[in-house]
Amino acid sequence: MNDAEIWAVWRVWLLVGAAVVLVAAALLVTIWLTARSIAAHARRALAALETIRENTRAIWELQTTNELGRDLQETVRDIEAKSTALVEALDRRAAAGGRGRSEA
Repeated sequence: MNDAEIWAVWRVWLLVGAAVVLVAAALLVTIWLTARSIAAHARRALAALETIRENTRAIWELQTTNELGRDLQETVRDIEAKSTALVEALDRRAAAGGRGRSEA
């Protein structure tokens, strides 16, 4: 191999090395830009999730309201049952002549 052939081979490998470096650099830049894009989309998604959370908070509060409503309904039914029993007891007493201990 003479000097001209050595320089020719050296130039070819130098071009191959430069091409590899350029491809690697292009891939790294592409990865970096993609990562920035993903981060931007993630920030927008997080903002959207916060908005959704604020807008649906009332739905979760509605569940609490429904539970309280059920508790109130049970309490009212209990009061109704006790007051009905009281009215029936008073009606029986009145029907029996209204006699109590103080009248005996």
